Amino acid sequence: MVSTDPAHSLADSFAGPSPLENLTLCEMNPQDSLDRFKARHDEHLRAIALRGTFLDEADVTQLLDLSMPGLDEIMALLEIADWVKEERYACIVVDTAPAGHTLRLLGLPALMRQWVAALDAMLAKHRYMMRLYRGAYRKDPVDLYLEETAADLTNLGALLRSPGRCRFVPVLLTERLSIVITRMMVAELEKLNLPVREMVVNRLFPPSLALPLDGGGEGGGDCPACAEWASRQTVAIGELKQAFPRYTPWGLPLFLKEARGVERLSSVWQHARPLTQPAFRVPPSAFGAQLGPAVDHPASLPPPSMKLLLFAGKGGVGKTTLACASALRLAEEWSGKEILLFSIDPAHSLAACLGREIGPREVLVARGLTAIELDAQAEYERLKQDYAEELTGIFERVTGQTGIDLAFDREVMERILDLAPPGLDEILALTRIVELMDRGRYDLFVLDTAPTGHLLRFLEMPELIEEWLRTFFGLFLKYREVFRLPRISRMMVELSKRVKRFRRILIDPDQAALAAVTIPTEMAYAETNDLVAACERLGVAAPVLFVNRVTPPSSCPACSALRREEEPALRRCKEAFAGRHCTVVSRQGSLRGVERLSALGRTLYVTSGSRDAARTKGRTQWKLAEIL
Repeated sequence: MVSTDPAHSLADSFAGPSPLENLTLCEMNPQDSLDRFKARHDEHLRAIALRGTFLDEADVTQLLDLSMPGLDEIMALLEIADWVKEERYACIVVDTAPAGHTLRLLGLPALMRQWVAALDAMLAKHRYMMRLYRGAYRKDPVDLYLEETAADLTNLGALLRSPGRCRFVPVLLTERLSIVITRMMVAELEKLNLPVREMVVNRLFPPSLALPLDGGGEGGGDCPACAEWASRQTVAIGELKQAFPRYTPWGLPLFLKEARGVERLSSVWQHARPLTQPAFRVPPSAFGAQLGPAVDHPASLPPPSMKLLLFAGKGGVGKTTLACASALRLAEEWSGKEILLFSIDPAHSLAACLGREIGPREVLVARGLTAIELDAQAEYERLKQDYAEELTGIFERVTGQTGIDLAFDREVMERILDLAPPGLDEILALTRIVELMDRGRYDLFVLDTAPTGHLLRFLEMPELIEEWLRTFFGLFLKYREVFRLPRISRMMVELSKRVKRFRRILIDPDQAALAAVTIPTEMAYAETNDLVAACERLGVAAPVLFVNRVTPPSSCPACSALRREEEPALRRCKEAFAGRHCTVVSRQGSLRGVERLSALGRTLYVTSGSRDAARTKGRTQWKLAEIL
């Protein structure tokens, strides 16, 4: 069993190593995988670069040593492909990253075939010269390496598309956002011809060990929270069956005790059932009922100096909901200021949460609040177009001046961007944010981020881009007579300035802060702990923690049992993050649409006292991370 999510949770889920002799757990370390990859293939990649470009040994070494975003996806896929090829395991179970980054992982075979084609183009001139001067060309180990890699990718693609050998199992909740994201993911899987037959609907109500809702008694029929939950679930199951008519849905209950440790995990599938309409009666009065927001220990509003506010956490903890609610509250509070709500998660869900169309163009959501969902592929195509146009002009000038058609060199240069790493969306998201910051139209950027592992990569991106730019500027200077791309060079100079500015803002607690979002489970606590530790390492302030979806105290047996299970994790959060403000958000009803989110936003932050007093308190609270 292997985890391809940068924020691994296998060890947390098993609560230790596997006790079974025939079950191996592997949480991939991208750097270790890269080291193994380089040990096996560095010589071939170096030979290709030296033969196919004007770079020398030192230049090639410098480029091969650069870090790449998306490294975790590449290394995970290559390792799994090797295991399949070697037949090392009878079966490989993959615990993937959340939807957006999983789709990127599954699209890697096609991307890597582009890489092989680009590398092959780099060798074309070498082969031509050998045939020209030797009369023939004999394949050498470098050619064989590319052929073998191409064959491995073909075999891997065939494996992924084989219903008899591979299966993809989407896991979702009976919530609107989860259904929307799963629909998007399944549509992409179908485009890739990848086999999906079943899906698992998790955390169904009533929880295991609780009595059915029969309209009264100890089962919780009189509990408004249970009734509201059951009514939403009934509606969601109907939507789910309409959205996925060709797939078999299986249901798993909400377990009163977290399914952690081998003993509990071993019994999970005993509770799986084909998903039907709930086998308990929901009182008609429950439909349309809304539970009012309940928040304990609300946070102070961020200070007016804040420029960048990130909402971060494990997948499925409610980051998007709290980001939207907070952005609406701040827009309401800060009249005269403009706020941009920006999604950097490849699996965007702002539109589903806000209940309106959001896309790559700025859309006005409410007075003072605009939203945008980045289209990374469109941004990349725009970059490629700019590059291609400038390249075409350069080669046309060279051909016109010398009469020499540099066909091989031109093809290599045109294919350079095909070697871009899969993590390009993080770079493009960063550059788009900085570009919008430079316009000066918005006073505050509220970021709905990708889940923890990929968010941390985004936070590391400014340093990584600066490293790249230093390398490329050195190459431009060294080969200025050969590599003349003035427009691209100017763009890179401008990017360098913008990235440095973003980095200064990111580590300034007066201007940037991260609000960590979690839920009261041991696994979510472990990931939140890693997130906060990473923020401390990177110098990013994380002064506020939202513990979301907490079951409120109740006389209902089901709610009481859930609350008892949540209390240890809730205590651990409060104790472990004692130096940070901890806001507890109770399990809510439906939180879709501007009106409901605005109501939640008003309860998340303090409203008592004068505005000046609240702002003073907010500055103290949000700067606490700097003191820590």
